[in-house]
Amino acid sequence: MAASILSRGSRATNVLSPFARPQLKIDFTGQRDGNEFRSYTTGDRIEGTVTISGAQLISFDEVDIKLEGTQTVSVERGAVPGRAGATQTFLRLRQPIEDSCYPTPRVVEPGRTYELPFTFVVPRRLLPHVCSHSKKNTHIERSHTLLPPSLGDNILSSDGKSLLDDMSPDMARVTYHIRAEVLQKPVVGPAKSLKIVQRKIRIVPAVEEEPPLTVLDNHPVYCVRREKDVKRGTMRPRQGRLVAAASQPKPLQLNPPSKPSEPVSTAVTVHLRFDPVSNEEPPHLGSIWSKLRASTYFAAHPWEDYPNSSTVSGVGFTGDGVYDEAVPLSNMCVASAKWTKHTNHSLVRRDSLQSTSSAESITGPSACFSGDVYYTASLVVPVTLPATKAFIPTFHSCLISRVYTLELCISYHTPNMNILTPTVSLKLPIQLTSTRSNPDSMEESEEEITQEEVDAEFFTPRGVAPPAIEANAPPGYSDLTAFHRSPPSPPPGPQIVPV
Repeated sequence: MAASILSRGSRATNVLSPFARPQLKIDFTGQRDGNEFRSYTTGDRIEGTVTISGAQLISFDEVDIKLEGTQTVSVERGAVPGRAGATQTFLRLRQPIEDSCYPTPRVVEPGRTYELPFTFVVPRRLLPHVCSHSKKNTHIERSHTLLPPSLGDNILSSDGKSLLDDMSPDMARVTYHIRAEVLQKPVVGPAKSLKIVQRKIRIVPAVEEEPPLTVLDNHPVYCVRREKDVKRGTMRPRQGRLVAAASQPKPLQLNPPSKPSEPVSTAVTVHLRFDPVSNEEPPHLGSIWSKLRASTYFAAHPWEDYPNSSTVSGVGFTGDGVYDEAVPLSNMCVASAKWTKHTNHSLVRRDSLQSTSSAESITGPSACFSGDVYYTASLVVPVTLPATKAFIPTFHSCLISRVYTLELCISYHTPNMNILTPTVSLKLPIQLTSTRSNPDSMEESEEEITQEEVDAEFFTPRGVAPPAIEANAPPGYSDLTAFHRSPPSPPPGPQIVPV
């Protein structure tokens, strides 16, 4: 009886099981168990198999396999009741399946499984039309078309096993998943979805170092140079003026997902200068402690410029917000640091190379310096990321941004200051970058191909052949000898849907 029904076409089996649903399973190549979360970076291949089975005869017409990336924002409006939100699907790669790859008829038979392989390549950039909103900064489009990292899911943080906090709010999410769907297309009307299955994946794209920021004196977030009066006591006259300055340190380069356990560190040099009022000695240094502040900016509308604390509304009228979380890094004693005495004998013109490479070009004299004697000192502060948090690279997307600030605080001691310990602090911009799993091969290929070829490599799917099947294997999905790809449909573009 079943044979006679199968001979009439796939939709005839609905007479036997009109409400039956197939079973779908997504497995990744090389996974150790079915619940393992996989991590990828730029240029990695996401390979696996979609397995279809069923307990009854089930007809279908198409299997849709996609790699999707979505960012979602939800913002409380504060004084105004209600919530504003937006969702953008910035990446959608489809695995096409030719008609010859399906069984004839297209029926899931009990006791049999059907496998469809898939392969996606993690792109470096998104298509240009993903970011088509108005912009106030000419560089913002380049940042918005870079692939953002996974954000907001503690299960996917780090190695996918430990629940590590990536310091993101509940209001902002960046997610990636492989999505498989079995469709049934009636003669009239829209397609009917029989079964949908998704598997989350973690993507940490390779992020290159950007040029250092130009920090002005009135910057709302950063402070790379600070002056402070040094007094003998609370009610005593001024002893001199202390200047602390530092340049933006080298970025913290995160390891690719294949090497998550290696330590990530850099260093920053803090230059100190003391300008005495007369012949006073410089203060004794105490300790220097550092912490890393992660700031996540999110908005229900596209950012037209790079966000900072001055552009975010405190009461939520504009549908945006910022979430800050600080992580302590180190606390070390610098009492052994030595001051170096300098004397200005005369106004002698220095060599240009010497003046720009010395520490004096960073600190410079204080606002009240008028004498001939001053003191300088330099402190090298190591910066190492703790293993108790999950860090993601610095990024800017249409709805979400993540930036980092390195905060340094130096204590010093002067006579008769026993109640409170004076301090001077700095806030430096610092980048977190990420490397590829195999950077050498990627660099060689990028030197020889054009941007059009790179886009074709990333956004145009290619052929995949499953393992060879024995000649006596039963007909169905498993007897396919080739699995070809056709040009995919473009991503949904810049549609940002209000929630």
